[in-house]
Amino acid sequence: MIKGLAAIALAVCSVILLLLWITSPVQAEEEPSEPPSPAGTVRMAARDAFVCPGMHAEWLDEKTVQCLKVTQ
Repeated sequence: MIKGLAAIALAVCSVILLLLWITSPVQAEEEPSEPPSPAGTVRMAARDAFVCPGMHAEWLDEKTVQCLKVTQ
């Protein structure tokens, strides 16, 4: 009787762990080692607001920007 309950408990724990492993979020890409400085962040936000007023600025490279309409 005890062996049967232990086997059922082990099976239930295994299924729960398997479900948790399957449904866990995918690992995100590694973040850059250094976060942008606050001054740099403010400068970039001001640049984006100047280039694309009222829109989101998506920078394709150093000199090319794509203005995207913000939907809510």
